[in-house]
Formats: sequence, C-alpha cells, structure tokens
Amino acid sequence: MWPMLNDLQVLAEKTNTLAGIVNQLRKENASLRQELASLSAAQRELNTRVQSATQRIETLLEQLPQD
Repeated sequence: MWPMLNDLQVLAEKTNTLAGIVNQLRKENASLRQELASLSAAQRELNTRVQSATQRIETLLEQLPQD
C-alpha cells in the first residue's frame, strides 16, 4: 500500500507543477495580448501617417512645373 501512496504523492507534485506552469503561461499570454494590441495600434497610427505623407508628396509633385 505504501507504493501507492508514493505514486499519489508524485502525481500530486506533478499536478501542482503543471498548475503553476499553466498559471504562468496564462499571465504571459495576457501580457503578450496587451503588447500585441498596443503594437497594432502603433502600426495603424504609423500607416495613417505614411498615407498622409504620401498624399502630401503626391500633391506637391502635381504642383511641380511640367518640363
């Protein structure tokens, strides 16, 4: 009967370790999701700025005298 108790203790330790890893991965996942949202917003802002600059350049090019 003692070997069974030892097996249960080993299983309990592994289960606790696994639960800790799951919690750590959940926190990391949440952090990565927040970082992704922030970087996506920054990318959208930069894309908007590039489009605006492109439009301004095109407008300036249209105003150049034709040779």
